[in-house]
Amino acid sequence: MKKKNEIVPSNSNSFPDVLPKKRRGWFEEGTDKLGRPFEKKLDEDGLYTKKEILKDGTRKLTIKKKP
Repeated sequence: MKKKNEIVPSNSNSFPDVLPKKRRGWFEEGTDKLGRPFEKKLDEDGLYTKKEILKDGTRKLTIKKKP
């Protein structure tokens, strides 16, 4: 049984199958206070994604559907 906040590694090639290729909406790129890059997107359809790199170098992709 997986924990709710468990990080599961995924092949980055599988992401394009989940996310639409063209998205319109609000986008933000930058670095956190420790200098690690991140990218946030909220499109017109309510799909929120955040790509970030954790302390150990693991890449994390968060996907949420906003109402």
